[in-house]
Amino acid sequence: MSRFTLSALALICLLPIAAFATGTGTCTYKDKKLTLVDGVVYQRPDHFEPDKKETTVALASLKLDPGKIAAAKDPEDAVRDQVWNANDGGQVRITLGEKGVTAIYAYLPPGSNISQSGSAFGDLKLSRNDAKGVAGHYTLKGKASDDLSCDFGFDLAYAKPGAAMASSAAPVAAAAQGGKPIPAGGGEAGKVLQANLAAMQKGDIDAMLATVSKQQAEQMQSQRKDPQFPAMLGMMKAFAPKSLTVTGGQDFGDHAELTLEGIEQGGGKSTGTAQMVKENGKWKVQKTSMQSKGG
Repeated sequence: MSRFTLSALALICLLPIAAFATGTGTCTYKDKKLTLVDGVVYQRPDHFEPDKKETTVALASLKLDPGKIAAAKDPEDAVRDQVWNANDGGQVRITLGEKGVTAIYAYLPPGSNISQSGSAFGDLKLSRNDAKGVAGHYTLKGKASDDLSCDFGFDLAYAKPGAAMASSAAPVAAAAQGGKPIPAGGGEAGKVLQANLAAMQKGDIDAMLATVSKQQAEQMQSQRKDPQFPAMLGMMKAFAPKSLTVTGGQDFGDHAELTLEGIEQGGGKSTGTAQMVKENGKWKVQKTSMQSKGG
């Protein structure tokens, strides 16, 4: 896991609570398997009704640069270029219609291009679809063993042109101005964040519930009933950062923003921020966003 955006530190995909705000999962085709680690969401004019916009979720086997994709004249071309410029890169794109997924395109290296379109197909469960972004889970089961099958989740915000990936010189997003400075370590808020990370690494759902905001906890409780929950829990543990260090931040009284530096499971370095809220006098994790340093 090299660079991607996280949302609070709990489950990946199904659980936006502390879930990685990205796209993760797999697609298989015949004897090939594509592991998805990052994603973007974008809108562009509908091919058949130019006055309307269609929403596309694109996931890839590599880390994507959302700023460049958002700034491109055709985001689809920008995604393809980034995938093709990577060694053995692959991708899957789904188009969201009013009743579900109406088109899917997948490229599994080497050389397999698969596409399908028509009325809604597969199983799409959205937990969010608004002006800020899209989150949910999609499953496509092929009718035959050599058909395209996919199982992935996503929690993606619409990127702004020029929102480049984090550099080694600065965190993904600077803490908002106007609050009280938070020292390195993060104080009590930092302790809660670390407890949330430890719970995620262990796959301890009850411990995660104790460290996230009420809103996120309620959503997480409801998602525990989903049949995909055990699989997502295992994926969450696999993608959990190895460590997080709070380098500072801002305390606004009822909420705070912590600046972070992280070490990923593969040894890579990342930077980002954690949004914290105070409920009944105690800090809770609302959302965490991380991106890798460098390429």
